[in-house]
Amino acid sequence: MRVLFIVLGGITALIVTGIGALLLLFDPNDYRDSLTTAVEDQLGRSFVIEDEIGWSLFPRLSLELGGIRLGSGDGFGDTPLLSAEGVSAGMAVMPLLSGQIQLETLNIDQPTVRLIRNESGQANWQIGTAGAEAGESGGAGGTTSGLPDWLAGLSLGGIDLSDGQLFYTDQTTGERLAADPVNLDLGAIALGQTAPITFEAAIERDGEQWQTRIDGDLIVRRDHTLSLRDTAVSANDLTLTELNADVVQTAEGWRIHPLAAQFYEGEYSGDIRLGSQQSRMPIAFDEGLNGVAMGPLLEALTGITRLTGTAGINADGDMALSSGAEPLGTLNARGDFSIRDGAVQGVNIARLIREALARLNGETPPAADANPSTDFTSLTGSVVVRDGVARSDDIAMDSPVLRLRGEGQTDLAAQTLDFSLDVSVVGSLQGQGGEPPEALRGVSIPLQIEGAWSEPSVRLNIARVLQQSQGTQIRERVEEEVDNLRDRLEGLLN
Repeated sequence: MRVLFIVLGGITALIVTGIGALLLLFDPNDYRDSLTTAVEDQLGRSFVIEDEIGWSLFPRLSLELGGIRLGSGDGFGDTPLLSAEGVSAGMAVMPLLSGQIQLETLNIDQPTVRLIRNESGQANWQIGTAGAEAGESGGAGGTTSGLPDWLAGLSLGGIDLSDGQLFYTDQTTGERLAADPVNLDLGAIALGQTAPITFEAAIERDGEQWQTRIDGDLIVRRDHTLSLRDTAVSANDLTLTELNADVVQTAEGWRIHPLAAQFYEGEYSGDIRLGSQQSRMPIAFDEGLNGVAMGPLLEALTGITRLTGTAGINADGDMALSSGAEPLGTLNARGDFSIRDGAVQGVNIARLIREALARLNGETPPAADANPSTDFTSLTGSVVVRDGVARSDDIAMDSPVLRLRGEGQTDLAAQTLDFSLDVSVVGSLQGQGGEPPEALRGVSIPLQIEGAWSEPSVRLNIARVLQQSQGTQIRERVEEEVDNLRDRLEGLLN
C-alpha cells in the first residue's frame, strides 16, 4: 500500500506540475489566427473572434470567446450569417484520461442569425453541397454519412441560448420574418440519448405575431437525424401535445416524418417536406386529422367560431412560404372532410324558412334567436384548392329537419366565401314555429351564402319556390279535373 501511495502521489505531482507549466507557457490567443483560418477554410467564409480568448485549465478546461462573427459569403456584402456577444464552454479534464469528452453547458449570449436569399436566389445558409452529405432524400434511415468515430462518445452538458434574434429576408420577393427574442434551454446531450428542451420565440411576419413555445425531449442521432418525443408545441392559441416526430435532412431541405400528435381532442398525423435549399421555400404536406373538435380549432386558427362538430379531414398538397405573396394564396391541394354532430353558428336555416313564410302570409315573423345555429348530424364533401381558393362541388349536410346539397368556394387568404346550396325540408319545423306547408315538402329551396367569414350574408328565395310549387299544384289539379270530365263523357256515350 505504501508503494501504491507513492506511485499515485508521484503521478499527481506530475500532473499538477504539467498543468502549472501549461498555465505559464500556453496562451490560446497565440493560436487565434490559426483557429479563425481553419474555420474559414472549412466553411468558405469569414470568421472573426472579436475579443481576447479567456481560458482556464483545472479543475475544468473552459474557453470564453467573447464576440464572434461568421460571414455570409460572397454575394451578401458584410452582413454576417451569425454573430454573438459571447460564447463560452467548459470541459471536464479528468475524463480525458480515459478517452471521454465531457463538455459542459455551451452558453451563447445574444446571438443573431440573419438568413438571406439574395436577388440572384442564392441563400447564405447554404454551406457546401447538402445533397452530398444528406444521402437519399426522405429515406427512412436518414443520411448515410456518419459523424467521426471520436464524436460517438461526445457528451454536451447542454446549450443555454439567451436573448437571441433570427431574421429572414428574401430579396427576390421582399419576404421578411423576424423572431425576437429567441431563448433555448437544452439539457445534457449525448448521441442517441434523450435531452430535455425548452424553446421560446416571438415571431412576427407582416404585422402578425406568434408567441411560440416547445417543451419536450430531443434525441440527436449519429446519422444527423433529430427526434422529438412527448413534446408540446404552441403558437398563440394553437397547440399540439404528445408530439413525436423525426427530422431528417434531405437534398432539398428537411423532411418531418413520421409525425404524430394529439390535436384538439383528436389525433393528427402528417408527412412534411420543407425545401429550405430551394427558392420560394416550398412546403409539401400529406396530413390527416381524426376526431378533432372543429370549434376550438377554428377559433385558434382564425379567431372565428362558425362551425362545430367532430371532424375527420385528409389533405395533401403544397404551397410556397417565400414567394412574395401570402402563403395561403399559393396553396394547391386536394382533400376531403367529414364532420358529425355539429352546428353552423350564426344562422338558423329552419327559422329563416318560417320567417319567410310568415312574411308571405302577412303574419308576424317569430322572434329572432339570440344565438342562432343550424344543427346537423353530418356534413361531408371533397375539396380542391387552386392558388388559395378552395372549391367543393359535393357539399352534403343532413339533419332531422333539413337536407342541404350544393357547391361553392372560399378564398382562404381573403377569408371570403360564396356558396350556392339547395335546402329541402324533410322533418318537422315545430321548433321553428310549426309544421311546414305541404307545398314545401321535398322541394329544393335556393340558399345563397356569401361575404366574409366573420359576417356572411344568407339569402333564401322561398317566394319563387312557392310560386313554382303552387303553379305546379294548379296544373296538376286542372289535369285531374280534365281527366275526370273525360271519363264522365266517355261513360255517357257508352
